[in-house]
Amino acid sequence: MALTHQYMRIKTHFVFILGTWLTGSILLFGQLKEPSYAPFMFQMKTAAFSAENANLELEAEAILKSQQQLNDSLLQEVRYWNAAYPSYRWHQIMVTAGDKTKGHKNGGRMAMLHLAIYDALAQIWKIKQSTEREAPFEQNKNIKVLAESTAPSAFICEWTAAAAVSHGIIGYYFPEQQAHLDTLLSHFKESRLLTGLQYESDIEMGMEIGMGMAEKYIAYAKTDRTDIEWKGKVPNDKNLWSGTPGKYDAMKAQWKPFTLLAADQFRPAPPPSDWTADMEELRQFNKEHNSSDIAWKWKSEPIWDNLVERKILEYGLDSFQAAFANAVFHTARFDGTIAAWDGKYHYWGIRPFQYDPSFKPILETPNFPGYPAGHTTVAGSLAKVLSYLFPNDTHEFKALALECSESRFEGGVHFRTDNEVGLEVGAKVGKQVWEAFGE
Repeated sequence: MALTHQYMRIKTHFVFILGTWLTGSILLFGQLKEPSYAPFMFQMKTAAFSAENANLELEAEAILKSQQQLNDSLLQEVRYWNAAYPSYRWHQIMVTAGDKTKGHKNGGRMAMLHLAIYDALAQIWKIKQSTEREAPFEQNKNIKVLAESTAPSAFICEWTAAAAVSHGIIGYYFPEQQAHLDTLLSHFKESRLLTGLQYESDIEMGMEIGMGMAEKYIAYAKTDRTDIEWKGKVPNDKNLWSGTPGKYDAMKAQWKPFTLLAADQFRPAPPPSDWTADMEELRQFNKEHNSSDIAWKWKSEPIWDNLVERKILEYGLDSFQAAFANAVFHTARFDGTIAAWDGKYHYWGIRPFQYDPSFKPILETPNFPGYPAGHTTVAGSLAKVLSYLFPNDTHEFKALALECSESRFEGGVHFRTDNEVGLEVGAKVGKQVWEAFGE
């Protein structure tokens, strides 16, 4: 155990130095030469935080006392809550909260979560650049270090800020789970203190910034139109899509975009008036294939979410860089959805099984218009921003977007034209998102 703690102490020093060099000179994973730590939307107005604290010795003693109670169970808890990067566990908690909830789930929840975390960390990271503070384990050699740090200063806990943001935002979208979230936050704070990386006062300052940022984004969420029901009518035209859309689905085109100037900014040209060639291509594929591996793969797996998570870990991004990457990624998904649904409910593009009632798609067709394809519009948007974030992997992202596009064709739920146009629209959205974050 002593060897492990000594290794963690040396490794933390190394990661700290490397992270400081990367942050001060160039963001390795992207194309921004000098980080400005500018928030995307909000900044907290708080009293000036001071690193001067006469109680640090007492706080160090409290950490020592807590660490003396360590057992295997608590150590596992510390490792759980302090793994990867600050939003890592809380993203999973948001996903689980959605899985547990029946009925309508707000489509803006994940973008709101990661944007709020990014804005909180942008503020904290800027303070850290000019405020030196050694971690408790550096000032008191009896304190063990139980996690890694890539922060330039121990002052103000960015992990706690992310936790406080998440506690507030997840609780807003899933209020029935508030008691559970309260318990999770309590466990997180206890395990963060046990790491030996931050004092209790640093944790509390992180809580203050995180809670305040959550309040700002919740206020914004109440105006973003993601909970409005559709009251329109489906066109009565045999050449267009027919059905009864979900009461929230058609309103995705009315969501308030984060970066688009308007929902129709990248609206594509009208779809073909004659789908004969597209339909024949689908019929031919179905004659030769009774299933499609990629169709089921892209229907059943969170491929893009797993990918961005893996890239963040592969490139060893620090807390601020990880928050930035997630904020850009989820904004691209949100605005990509708006752009796709604007086209869908403007043109009411017919689906293959409606164009030819004898056609049997491999996948069940979603209950909304087809043109442009939603999966591929979002895929185009995500592939574009990921290529900006991790330029060495651009080929991988483009290949995945094309596979996603092909999966919707092979599944029989889209004409090829739906997919090709979706990729084009998505790429434009992704570029718009990236430029908005760079302003």
